Amino acid sequence: MFFGITSVLLIIALNLRLTFGRFLKHLPEPEREISADNFKEYINWIVRWKLSFLRLKTWDRALDYLINWAKKEYPGWAAWVFYGLVLSYAYLALSGFIFAWFVPRGLFGFPLLLHVAAGALYAICLTIILFIKARVYLPDKVAEKASKESSGFYCPFLRKSWPRPYFQAAAFWVFVLAGFLLASSTLGSMLPYFNYPAQIFFFHLHRWSALASVLAACLAIDVMIVE
Repeated sequence: MFFGITSVLLIIALNLRLTFGRFLKHLPEPEREISADNFKEYINWIVRWKLSFLRLKTWDRALDYLINWAKKEYPGWAAWVFYGLVLSYAYLALSGFIFAWFVPRGLFGFPLLLHVAAGALYAICLTIILFIKARVYLPDKVAEKASKESSGFYCPFLRKSWPRPYFQAAAFWVFVLAGFLLASSTLGSMLPYFNYPAQIFFFHLHRWSALASVLAACLAIDVMIVE
């Protein structure tokens, strides 16, 4: 119960923060403030944006945009690794959280078997992505990119934009670390070398690592993919 409520609140809070910051960023600079009028406009903006996804054309545009972004960031065969990561991760996140939120018994049966198979593909793709992209998110590279960028992640409290490369690096490394913990906790729970308390520890580690991974993925989508 605690994990379900906490995970829902954190995911909603982060996405509200990201979308509200993106909404304010497109306003004239004097109007970028937290106010009742801006919040009303933000709600209308969100509703219009969500309703647009009821049209098939919007889904087609979003898919085309993601494919083109992947081809640019991961040229050649690496794009297929990225697609494998996205598809496997989408199933892992949806199946894991839907069962955690709505099924008291948790994940079981065929969805669990598919979850394990998707987890293997996810681990392989994430490892390859790590070898391909890790050097891009090293501190010296991030600082160099940030020095060339004057705007990015907008903070309405400070009324200032922070360079996106810092948030891109944070999202990448948190996602990678969470993925490592997800794989480790899965292997730990499957191997017959640990007692019951250890199995419970791995179960909770897996859940909270999954939440950290989803939060990092939400941030990555905002600061890496969406323009």
